[in-house]
Amino acid sequence: MSLFPAYNTAPIVSTSEPTTSGPSDLGWLKNQSFIPFGTKPANDETESVKSNLEDNPSGIADKEEQDEAHEREAKPSKRHKSKHNKKHKRKQSKRRYSSSSSSENDAEQQESTALALPATSSLRVSEIDYYTDVDPLKIYLTVEKLHRPACPRYRLVTFKPLGAHSNGKNSDRERYKRYYRTVKAKERDKEHSSKIAQEEIFAREADLERSIRAEETVEKWIELIRFRQDQPIHFDSYQNHKRELSLIERARRHFPYDEKLLVLYLEGIVRVHPTDEVLNLIRRAIAKDETNVTLWRSLIRNKQCAMAQCIVPDVLKLYEKSTRSLFMARRSDETMLQLFRNCTTFCRQAGLCELMFGMVQHALGMNVSGRFGTDGMFASPEHNQQLIEYEELILKSGLPMNEIWLRVELLRTAFHYLPFAGGRLASDPQRMVMTDDVVGFVYPLINKTRAFELILTALKLMKFPFRQQYDTEEEAYEIDYSEQLLPIFLDVFRDRTLDGAIYDFIKQLSVAPSYIRGNIAHESYLELVRKCLAIAIDHFTGTESAILLTLYLQLERILVCEEKVLSSGGKTIVEEAKAKTVRARVKHVLKHTHSSNQNSLPVYAEYGLLEYEMTGLSGACRKIFSTSVQVYCSTEQSATSTDEESEEDDNDLFHLVLTVVELLLLEGLKEEAIQALTNLALKRHALTFESTSTSATVPDTTKLSALQKFSDRVNRAVRRESQPDTETKTRAEQHFLCNPMIISIKAYVMYLALIRWNLSEATKQLETFLYLFNDPSNARHKFLREQLFEIYLELFEIARLCRQQAQQPPPTESLRSFLDLIDRTLNEFPSNLYTLRLVTFNDNLPWLRLRGVLGKHLTPKAVLLVVIAARYRESCTANTLEDFIPTEASPYKQRILNLLAGALKSSGTDSASALYRNALLWRLYLRELFDQPNAPPGYSVLEQCRRSLYAALEACPWNKALYLDGASCAPQELSQLLDLMMEKQLRVHAIPEELAILREG
Repeated sequence: MSLFPAYNTAPIVSTSEPTTSGPSDLGWLKNQSFIPFGTKPANDETESVKSNLEDNPSGIADKEEQDEAHEREAKPSKRHKSKHNKKHKRKQSKRRYSSSSSSENDAEQQESTALALPATSSLRVSEIDYYTDVDPLKIYLTVEKLHRPACPRYRLVTFKPLGAHSNGKNSDRERYKRYYRTVKAKERDKEHSSKIAQEEIFAREADLERSIRAEETVEKWIELIRFRQDQPIHFDSYQNHKRELSLIERARRHFPYDEKLLVLYLEGIVRVHPTDEVLNLIRRAIAKDETNVTLWRSLIRNKQCAMAQCIVPDVLKLYEKSTRSLFMARRSDETMLQLFRNCTTFCRQAGLCELMFGMVQHALGMNVSGRFGTDGMFASPEHNQQLIEYEELILKSGLPMNEIWLRVELLRTAFHYLPFAGGRLASDPQRMVMTDDVVGFVYPLINKTRAFELILTALKLMKFPFRQQYDTEEEAYEIDYSEQLLPIFLDVFRDRTLDGAIYDFIKQLSVAPSYIRGNIAHESYLELVRKCLAIAIDHFTGTESAILLTLYLQLERILVCEEKVLSSGGKTIVEEAKAKTVRARVKHVLKHTHSSNQNSLPVYAEYGLLEYEMTGLSGACRKIFSTSVQVYCSTEQSATSTDEESEEDDNDLFHLVLTVVELLLLEGLKEEAIQALTNLALKRHALTFESTSTSATVPDTTKLSALQKFSDRVNRAVRRESQPDTETKTRAEQHFLCNPMIISIKAYVMYLALIRWNLSEATKQLETFLYLFNDPSNARHKFLREQLFEIYLELFEIARLCRQQAQQPPPTESLRSFLDLIDRTLNEFPSNLYTLRLVTFNDNLPWLRLRGVLGKHLTPKAVLLVVIAARYRESCTANTLEDFIPTEASPYKQRILNLLAGALKSSGTDSASALYRNALLWRLYLRELFDQPNAPPGYSVLEQCRRSLYAALEACPWNKALYLDGASCAPQELSQLLDLMMEKQLRVHAIPEELAILREG
């Protein structure tokens, strides 16, 4: 019997007999749940109800009879349920039985509560103070919550495969378990294994701690720190970093002056503390030791890379203070040059090109030559007529103000990059650079032999494309210009069909001022670079002057490749009129240089390559090589070419002949190449490269004799290089010279590969040389290994070229060996441009395999080349497929976005990451996000660009090019970007208010 009338399941029997106890019929109204809010029941009424129940035992007897009737009705239902459960399996019967038992318990509870209350009457009471629920609703009988497991139950009928005969017997296998039970069992096993792993970690840490107590050394402390970094025990990374930092601080208390522990400490505090506290900690450390280079670099890096702390004048003050302190401490010239390069790079990226060129002018005038400071080379006039005409066109164009500001800003940046040479300039005072503005950043070099490195630093600041990486200590944010990919055009074996795609990519991301033709006023900037090189060539003498002259010729060769790309029809040679202009300019430089450069074989080898780019392997090109060889042979001092004293003298001859051999192989003249190498080894007087109708075949005995000569030369060079007194460090100029051992090995293995049918013998020899020079702590070995890997890869490229000329398919084994070699090379030298070009533009690699090879060794150059390869493959797909629909979303577009997003986000937690702090990658990502004409519906391109823009500014808040690209890709944020540029005090040439006045005028 229910408490409420609406839920009374027993039928109500109407009787004509009046009730004897009226108050007891309405006794349920005195229940606690029916007391109106704010009132209390009377005690006497409650007592009266209890007395009535005690005085009326017949009511209790009636209640017991009703309970017996309910039990009789429940018994047949139980029998029905048990009969129904026999039709199901044991698992379902347990579930049904549990549910029925729970329902019985609920019924017993209801009956027990009903014993304490009288039977309700059908009489309706007044509903003034409350509402009486008398109508049954079906919704109250439904189940609103599914108890665990809240999922469908699946039964495995049979374990046998479909179609198999069944013998009607149960399987002996274990019953099928619910999957949630299996998951819980796995979680228990995982917890147990994690406990075991933590016990092992703690045991290993205890062993390391005991070894430190036994013998305390820096290496053991670093081993313990690395172990904690590799084996975190907390789920929260912040707690793990705090744990590591506490251990590092313990180690520094024992070894306070160790440089390795200091580096680990500076990395650890960045992960644990906020930026302002990090800066305070480093400042307190600098106050104790003002001559520590590592502390100054860390202070500048954290100040520069923090969005809230990066104010350009404040960062420059830190550079000035650190330069003065380190110079007074008599630090090495190498340290001072590195600090000078970082400071000037920061000025260039912040848009302060006038200040940067002012520093370069004073540094070169003080340490190299006075001509850099007196010739007016680093000075610009007040007005430029071409700039004024361009600005008037833009102001009259009727474009919106954001486009007008952006274009005028880019124009003035392209023209006004040199400091103003006059006395006063009221229109733009920031163009004036006084001596007091730069004197705190420039100091004289202690050793004047470092002047050559200073001129290389100045060229790098001007975005000169160096083929060789002469400096390994580069900050992550230094590689921010696309011109670093131009040395690809210097590779002889490159695929020239890709030149257009590479150049378009470089032109798209180039920032003014630049010598790339896509920029306005590139002629004046190119003339500045040429003039700087010419003065440096005249100032230096001997080998250094020859190196600078070679760099000048390489720049001219790159410009010739640029001319061929921009010419209509994709010509392989340059027009005769333009070729004459290039020849006249180069001959003028060669005529007015030192006499030693006029007889330098590396210079003429580069001059011959320049002629090859202009006219191919023509008579003029062959004549340059032949004449240079004849001049060298006529002036050769030694009669025998096998003396150890003359090996370095004829090293340049080997370099020139190998250059010609590469060109001959590129043209398919293999026999002529073998003949040239044979004459180089046996009879140099017969060396000539004049074109002949037929080339004589070299006998096998002559080949063996020449091979033995090369082998003996290699053995002598390896013995000389393996001597213990050999210097371990490599000077800057040695990166641009031909190493005798490397040239000898190259001639030997190339000749061995040409006279044999396969590369097995040549690769075995190279593996032997790599094994001999495998000390990772030796900088000299690292320098040699990089060049040996390049020779190794060049053999594969020559083999591929020969198969293409013979129209033979590439073998699978060769591709597998090639990829293994690529992986080894990138593991040691991930930024090697030659290796990256080979693997990125390989036609036999599908996209997934290419990502798999380069995914382990991602660098800024690797990401840029992969993007170029994706664009080129997309264009090839569009040209080859007839049913290609340009309106559909391209898969390569999404691949590029995924690549850039993964590269930039995967390293976002590491403040020193080369990918996260690279502004060039962020600019490329913004442009790719903005250029989505086939974006899916509901995808907001501008919103994605806005989010990525602020993420990029968080990573590189000082880079002005990011702000300018943000104004193009997220135009709705122009006002906020201008406010940020003013707050950071970046270089701004024009403001919208000024342009509005000019437009109205």
